Amino acid sequence: MTTSPSDMPARGVLVAGGRGFVGSHVVRALVRSGYRPVLFGPAMAEDRLADLSGLYDEVEGSIEDREALAAAFGRFGPELVVSCVAHGVGRLGLMRSGEAEADAAFAVNVSGHGKLIDAACAAGVSRIVWTSSTVVYGPAFDYGDARVDEDDRSAPTTVYGLTKQMAEALSAFQARRHGIDIVGLRLPLILGHGLWYQGAASAIADVFAAAQGGRETRVAFHDRPVDLMHVADVADAVLAVLGHAGRLEPVYNLKGFEASVSELIAEVRRLKPESRITLDRVEPALLFPLIDGSRLAAATGFVARHDLGGLVRSLLVPELEHAHD
Repeated sequence: MTTSPSDMPARGVLVAGGRGFVGSHVVRALVRSGYRPVLFGPAMAEDRLADLSGLYDEVEGSIEDREALAAAFGRFGPELVVSCVAHGVGRLGLMRSGEAEADAAFAVNVSGHGKLIDAACAAGVSRIVWTSSTVVYGPAFDYGDARVDEDDRSAPTTVYGLTKQMAEALSAFQARRHGIDIVGLRLPLILGHGLWYQGAASAIADVFAAAQGGRETRVAFHDRPVDLMHVADVADAVLAVLGHAGRLEPVYNLKGFEASVSELIAEVRRLKPESRITLDRVEPALLFPLIDGSRLAAATGFVARHDLGGLVRSLLVPELEHAHD
């Protein structure tokens, strides 16, 4: 199904995966900034953008389909592209989906990513911004105590991490080959409204669901500090990169804030003292190193708006966040 083209601003933007968790927040940020996005991707069971009906155009298709991509670019002529695409299996998280269906993960995350770049280059797109992941790094113990930056080696130990590492290499190759800006943002664990799949982030999100519902819950998680980020800040970072004047590096770490689950629970209890949440501490199956995000901040001025307190307010008592805007 394809909607008819509408009058777009001078710089239109195609959003691959625009109906997903991160992608839908990117679409919202684009609309607020005056763009009329073109969503490209498969149909989704849940409509996270119903309230924006009429403010975007849409083409249903797969980034594995060159003809569908070419048709979308030919019809709408976007000058910019955002890709939030990653292979998922039902409600499994992205890492578990990679392990469950490795062939499909490579087909979407690597080959499909390359086809999207090919179509964008053929259409004369000037910049592509896409979501990579901090899982391109190896286990935390391989890096010592320092925060890792973009010069530290990638050493993934998961299929999902490997597909993102390969997509980064492919993006850098295509950028050199075609003279196009292709910028990957390495996302940490992302939390926010609309998180629907299972994984490490959803386990943390259960803390908020329990507090909101007034029910007692036990959360099994390790208590080491991890990098967390509000999904709205991801969208802000994407827009900052899209609108940046001048060339950028091929990949950046995207930094939100660091916190342990016990710190997060303590902040939830501060706002909801009646919360009944117990942390069952377990050893992490895989712990990633903490990241240094200063390079993106230096290049674009981007700094995440949400710290731990801001994220908890947003998810638990959103009216408090609005009161502090």
